Amino acid sequence: MLLKTHLAFAFLLVIFFLEHVNNKIIFVLMVILGSIIPDLDSGFSSWGRHLIFRPLQFFVKHRGIVHSFTAAFAISLFLAFTWPITSLGFFVGYSVHLIMDSFTYEGVQPFWPLRTKSKGFFKTGGRIEESIFFSLVMIDIVVFFLVFILNQV
Repeated sequence: MLLKTHLAFAFLLVIFFLEHVNNKIIFVLMVILGSIIPDLDSGFSSWGRHLIFRPLQFFVKHRGIVHSFTAAFAISLFLAFTWPITSLGFFVGYSVHLIMDSFTYEGVQPFWPLRTKSKGFFKTGGRIEESIFFSLVMIDIVVFFLVFILNQV
């Protein structure tokens, strides 16, 4: 999926989780970061095309270990020990990215190194994804209005 679709879905989860976390700014930033990181293994992604990520792309293939809950758990566990306030938001963002990519033709290996693949029925950047993106934006707006604006009244 494209970055904009990952972020639209991540924003929906941020709306639901936000009132239950203490440091809201760090949570939001880590959800965004977690949504971006899995695609750094691709030279075609919005962030992955920058030269600084070429060494990573040399060692891993796209939708391999980086696109797995193995990596999500390992990085989140590292964050939990080094900077605990960041781990939940990062894991939420990373997991959302993986779940959404599992609906594309390319799919993901959710439990790497196991070779089982979870894949879906639509093309990254295709019409179905565009429809999903615009639907998510509409849902984001409605849910944001319902959760934050109506709670103020």
